[in-house]
Amino acid sequence: MLCVKVIDDGIDKQQIYLEHVLYGEISYTPWNTMTIAGIEAGPKAVWIVGSCFILNLILIFLFFKQFKLVSFDPALAAAMGIPVLFFHYLLMSLISLTTVASFDSVGSILVVGMLIIPAATAYLLSDRLSLMILVSIGVGVLSSVIGYYSATILDASISGCMVGSAAILFGLAFLFSPGNGLVSLLLKRRKSKESHA
Repeated sequence: MLCVKVIDDGIDKQQIYLEHVLYGEISYTPWNTMTIAGIEAGPKAVWIVGSCFILNLILIFLFFKQFKLVSFDPALAAAMGIPVLFFHYLLMSLISLTTVASFDSVGSILVVGMLIIPAATAYLLSDRLSLMILVSIGVGVLSSVIGYYSATILDASISGCMVGSAAILFGLAFLFSPGNGLVSLLLKRRKSKESHA
C-alpha cells in the first residue's frame, strides 16, 4: 500500500501514508476522537496510550525486582526460582505493546527515539536502576517540552524536533556526564598521566 501511488481528489495518498508512518503528527491526535455508547470520550490516542501506560506502571510496580534480576542476572533469577522466560517475554510484550500503541499517533521516529535515547542518556548519568528510570522519565519529558516549543518556533515536525532535542541532551550527557562523560574521562586520564610522571 505504501508503494502504490494513488491520487484521489488531488491528494497524494502515498505521501500521506509515508508521513504518517515515519513522522506521525501529534497535533492531529485531538481530531481522531473515540465514541463510547454515543458519548464523545476524547482523543483515541489518549485512551490507547494511557491504558498502555497504566498497564506498564502496574506490572513494573508489581514485578520490579523480577524484571531487574531477569534483565541483569538471569542465572541468579533462575537459581532463585523466578521463571526467567516468562518475565523476559512479559517485558518484551510490554515493549511491543507500547511501541504499537504509540506508533499510530506519533510515528516510528518518535517511538524508537523515545524508547532508546532517554534510557541511554540516563545510563550515562546514573549507575542505579531506580534512579536511571527517574532520570529517563525526566529526559523524556524535558525533550518533549523543548521539542514541542522548538517545532512551534521553527515550524517543523514536532516528532522530529522532540527526537532532536533528546539527541542533544544525550550528546551533552555523553560529553559532560560526571562519571561516564568523555570530558571527565579525558581529565581523569590526564591526571593519571601527570601523577605517574
